Amino acid sequence: MQTLKLIIANPRGLHAEACAKIVNIANQCRCNLFLVCKGRRVSARDIVAVMLLTAAIGATVRVEADGPDEALAIREIATLFHDGLGERR
Repeated sequence: MQTLKLIIANPRGLHAEACAKIVNIANQCRCNLFLVCKGRRVSARDIVAVMLLTAAIGATVRVEADGPDEALAIREIATLFHDGLGERR
């Protein structure tokens, strides 16, 4: 199992479009992928659960991956977060 803590840097936080990008990455991976924020742990494959984290700018999100391609999943999610969840242009 691999974990990584990330900070949400985009002003809109985990909004619908950002959540959809996370779910898309999760659905392409064979590992189990979870997000943990404010004491709640949710499957990254469940868009409603990810949206209900209501994580705003500055929130810390722990990503947990367990399975065959866990390193790839962590790397893809980290890249998405570092790119401002797709909002940096």
